Amino acid sequence: MKRISLLSVCTRPTLSALGFLMIGCGSFPPPTERLNTTQGAIRGATEVGAEQIPRAALHLKLAQEQTDKARQQMDEDDNELADQNLRRAQADAELAIAIARETQSVQQADEAEAELQKARAEVMKGPATAPRR
Repeated sequence: MKRISLLSVCTRPTLSALGFLMIGCGSFPPPTERLNTTQGAIRGATEVGAEQIPRAALHLKLAQEQTDKARQQMDEDDNELADQNLRRAQADAELAIAIARETQSVQQADEAEAELQKARAEVMKGPATAPRR
């Protein structure tokens, strides 16, 4: 009579189940939601004028290139790598937005400073002929 151990009976189905789980976990879903989010960030950078500011334009260009690369990777079913590129692209697009806003804020502050200096100069000059009492 052949003896069957409990370990061999339980091990085969367990290993089979683990194998199927590993195969199922190995596939990475297409990062379509991240692609949409990244495209929105790129649009946002364009809307705030990042293309007109050299430092911001560089990051915007990087974001666009990484997004294009991610699309190609998604077409090739390399979704995990596509997701990583989309994360970088989104970060670059958000950095382009921040740089553009910072540059615009600095320009506005400089303009306000110039107006303030002009107003101070006019006050210090005083009226051309001051009335006497």
